[in-house]
Amino acid sequence: MTLMKEIEERRAYRALSPDPLPEDQVERLLTAAHHAPSCFNKQSWRFVAVSGDALAGLRETLSEGNKWATRAPLIVAAAQKPSLDCRLDEGRDYAPFDLGLAVMSLVLQATHEGLVAHPIAGYSPGKVRKALGIPEDYVVHTLVIVGGKGSDELLSDWQKERETGPRLREPLEKVAFRNRWPDPVSG
Repeated sequence: MTLMKEIEERRAYRALSPDPLPEDQVERLLTAAHHAPSCFNKQSWRFVAVSGDALAGLRETLSEGNKWATRAPLIVAAAQKPSLDCRLDEGRDYAPFDLGLAVMSLVLQATHEGLVAHPIAGYSPGKVRKALGIPEDYVVHTLVIVGGKGSDELLSDWQKERETGPRLREPLEKVAFRNRWPDPVSG
């Protein structure tokens, strides 16, 4: 099966180089996110790209398990405002899905450019909001850790193993069905 190269190569690597990224590259990543589809084109997402000295305050918001992310030359906070959501019937708040599409666009652009882009959930949202001046009515859904591949010196043993081990995915038959749940995709 042939997939887009960036989909096949994307991995949640943690071994990063601290080397700064050029401004035009950061802008391309944000532009990729900006061009993602959204329900009724509401574009309820907001991104804050943080680099250089501004990273110091953001690094303090990370959980201990994400110590590796302190080497990143760029961290992108991805937030969404619920009142800008495309709210649909039966409790379908669409904006988190739209934000996921935008983040994936950023991740694929980063992969295309030979970078690592690793979304994380291990941080204090309140501290991130305060450090970056994000208004209280926005939900910080993820931080995307971005950089070139680099040293694994800040990684734990299990994280080092994940860097070089096989890319593990659930079997397709467990997560995707054909015509009706739980009919198999193939066969």
